[in-house]
Amino acid sequence: MWILNPVNLVLAKHYNLFLLRVNKKHMKDKSNYSRNDKPNISEVLQNYINALVEEIVLKGETFDDQKKKWLRKYSEAEGVNFNELNKDLTDFFELYSDFQKTQSAALQRVLENQAKACYITEVLYRKLINIKPVKSAPDLPGRPHIEWVDIPGGSFMMGSPETEVGRSADEVLHQVTLSGFKMSKYAITFDQYDQFCEATGRQKPFDEGWGRVNRPVINVSWYDATAFGEWMGCRLPTEAEWEFACRAGTTSPFNTGNNLTIAEANYNGNYPYSKNIKGEYREKTMTVGSFAPNTWGLYDMQGNVSELCNDWFGDYSTMAQTNPKGPTSGSFRVARGGSWDCLADYCRSASRNYGPPDAPILIVGFRLVSPK
Repeated sequence: MWILNPVNLVLAKHYNLFLLRVNKKHMKDKSNYSRNDKPNISEVLQNYINALVEEIVLKGETFDDQKKKWLRKYSEAEGVNFNELNKDLTDFFELYSDFQKTQSAALQRVLENQAKACYITEVLYRKLINIKPVKSAPDLPGRPHIEWVDIPGGSFMMGSPETEVGRSADEVLHQVTLSGFKMSKYAITFDQYDQFCEATGRQKPFDEGWGRVNRPVINVSWYDATAFGEWMGCRLPTEAEWEFACRAGTTSPFNTGNNLTIAEANYNGNYPYSKNIKGEYREKTMTVGSFAPNTWGLYDMQGNVSELCNDWFGDYSTMAQTNPKGPTSGSFRVARGGSWDCLADYCRSASRNYGPPDAPILIVGFRLVSPK
């Protein structure tokens, strides 16, 4: 289930769930593997990993067996010192081991499908060593059209001040600097996701009887969203990218200012922000683009559906960060922006939500980012 903020009453009734928030003190962050700590990925190392991936897929041998075999082979063939190369790869293998432990069910599904094994393993190593896909979305044939908004690089204060109404303790203010990127103007719709299902043989998600086409896709898991992103040659945004894009240069609780009305977003109007006037509770999603965009031209960043991010959920660093990607492991994935069923508080730019990566739910959707 998703770990939802309180007062999601419809979902509580629908799923008969206890709605809680996890005490982050009990969450494990197995390493602080920041971008600056990554080993220097040389051409030799990339050749090594490519060969390793190929061998695992073709022969089905264990990762540890292939590690020793190919490490020795490439250190000799490329004239690289075995011990030095082994040291450089330590962090990579530790992360791979963590991935196996935290996503064992997903890996089991991968091993049962050899074609998918090649795809998933390639995606894994590319993420770990920060190699971008060769092609971006516009270069891939047979995919749905996505409208993009250019998001400029820059710095901002991520999180919220202690005086902000509705603030949670996990919203620690810290400076973040980001490179520029492109973000989809709207959340991914049923129409777009249904094309993915038809092309890949996946089952289409349930629309709750509200309608498909240009409503945001719901009832998809983090794994589903990630697979769609890879199919499009894109990815989910990092949590930092999402907040930066949502704020669009603002520092107020919402990108609309100090309040968010039901004329500006789709949320549970029975629970307005900071004792403001109550409004309509629509009890379902609305067509994307039903409200005015933020300053940078992004629609529905607050309300309608909570949007999945790539990050594992965990405590923020208090230090300044550049292009942060969140913890390297965890139990829950981040979602941002609030939904049609959320209090206005949870639609704030800094508000954080999270849940298991394998759990689809009717308040969660996603949008994509692509390199510039």
